[in-house]
Order: sequence, then structure tokens, then C-alpha cells
Amino acid sequence: MSIPTIDFAPFLNEEGAVIGTEPTSEQVAVAKQMDEVCRNHGFLHIINFGLSDGLRSQAFQSSKELFDLSEDFKKTHLRRINPKDNMGFAPVLSESINRSRPNELKEAFNLSFPPKRQNDLSGCPDSFVEVTEKLQAKYRDLARRYAIACALALSLPLDFFANALVDLDLCTIRFLHYPACELDDTSAESTDRPIRIGEHTDFGAFTFLLLGENGVEGLQIKPVEGGEAGGQAGGENEGWIDVVLPNDGPQGAIVNTGALMARWTNDVWRATAHRVIVANAEMAARERFSIAFFVDPDSNSIVKVHDTFTKHGSLPKYEPITSSDYLSMKLQEMMKT
Repeated sequence: MSIPTIDFAPFLNEEGAVIGTEPTSEQVAVAKQMDEVCRNHGFLHIINFGLSDGLRSQAFQSSKELFDLSEDFKKTHLRRINPKDNMGFAPVLSESINRSRPNELKEAFNLSFPPKRQNDLSGCPDSFVEVTEKLQAKYRDLARRYAIACALALSLPLDFFANALVDLDLCTIRFLHYPACELDDTSAESTDRPIRIGEHTDFGAFTFLLLGENGVEGLQIKPVEGGEAGGQAGGENEGWIDVVLPNDGPQGAIVNTGALMARWTNDVWRATAHRVIVANAEMAARERFSIAFFVDPDSNSIVKVHDTFTKHGSLPKYEPITSSDYLSMKLQEMMKT
């Protein structure tokens, strides 16, 4: 599937919806595109969103330096992740986001946002420590602007989602490394075979995904009926579509809606399932890097189906839940030891 490209530049200007006044025609056009995509499958390719090529390159280089550290060093000197705070290092094969799959062929390092949360970067390369502050500043601004665009797209008050993204105390920047692996003769569709990330929908409101030099290799998506997949779910082997991005133009990010956004909108916006597979021996022989920015509402925010999505007589599909309770539940499901 060639997912659509959306130019987010109109929301980088200090005008219109960004400052709480009448949206510009360009902002309205972008919001309309976002709404069409998110009602269908929830995956888009965004360009011109405020991250320079230089900072992007610096982030991936520092990520490589981090994961190039020896396995013993990473396991003994880096702060180990846990479901209570979702910060630190996750070794290869320590997680399984879908319980119908074995543990996954990836390692990760999670960062949170000060001042509410303080990261322990002991043992991390200096370059990695340096780039974290730059990314946090850019992503804090991007989260607010994208939240405003979402509200405009859904005809909600412009500050509706932005008001739940003040502290960013549950937002996470996740550096991911998928090492090269061996490919056996087991079918790529077998649930007995480890894959790089199993079938799932993201937990939060929306996610920005930066891709390394191997791009979308192995990334597949599938629209689902409800807002969630994974966890204890199974039987998700059919209907997967390979993601394709343009070969030219500026580097962008993949953005997708998550399960909490689906809850807020009563599934008007889709939380599309996705996974990363190892399709062939050539793909297995290559390592893969990506950087995900998971945007979750602040911990004390109550995610409740908005009245806009029930005013025509439909009933809410989901009970209200705090963002912190929901995230804690999903992290407990994912982390295996």
C-alpha cells in the first residue's frame, strides 16, 4: 500500500489554528486530508514537520553508537526498562507486544520528557545524551501542533487534544534496533516464528516513526474493526499489506493513530494494526533502525468518547479510562522476562 504523503508545513506557521484563531485555508486542507486517511486506515507519510535532516542524521548515528555497545555492557550498565515507568533499555527478546507471538527480535531504549520525568542515561554514549535534549524540544512542539490539527480535522475545539498534552509525562521517544537474524524454513506467516515486531496497534493517541536507511522494509499494516489488536489476540495472519513510500522527495515520518485516539473518537478514526516481518534471507541479513515518538495523553487525562461521536444515537464503545491506567495495562501485557 502506498500510503499518502501530507505536507504539514501550514501548521508550522504561527497563524490560524495554531494560535487559536480562524484556521487558514491551507490548514483546513491538511486537516481534511488527515481526516480522510484516519477514517480509512490511519497511516500517513508526513513531510515538513519541523525536524531538520541534520538532527535526523545525528539521532540515528547516536542510536547506532548506543546499540553497538557490547551486550554485557548494555545489560549491566544501562538502566533497565520496567512497566512502571517505561524508561530505559529493553534487550533483544525481552518483549512481545502480541502474546500469540514469541519474544521479538529487537532491542530498544526509551526516553521520557522532563521535568515530570527524569531519564537515567548512565552508560549511554555522550552523543546519545546530547541528541536527546534536541529531540525532546522538537517533539514537544510537534505534539502540540499535530494535536491541534487533529482537533481541526474532527471539528472539535482546537485545544481539545492539546489540553491533554501539557506535561507529556507519558510520552515516549523509543530508539529501536533490529539486529540481523537467521531465517529458517518456517513460513513467514507462522505464529511460532519470532518476528521483529508482532501484530499490534499502538497504545496512545498518535505515533511519529522515523525510519533508518532500510526504510519501511518489512513493515506491514492491516485495518482492523475496532481500536485494538495484539495483547492476547491471535488469528491475525491474513490480510496484511506491505507499506510503500515515495522514492523521491524530502524525508518524512510515518504517522499513525493509536488505540486511545480510537477510544476518544468511538472508532471514527482507525487504530490500524501493523507489524514488522522478516520476509526473506536478504532482509534477515540486514539490521534495521527506527525512532518512534509515542504521544500519549498526560497521566491524569481521562479518555472518554467525545459527545460529537454519539450525537446521532450511537452508543460509546468504550468506558472512560485514565491515560496512566490504560498505558500501564498495555505495558504489563507487552513486557516479558
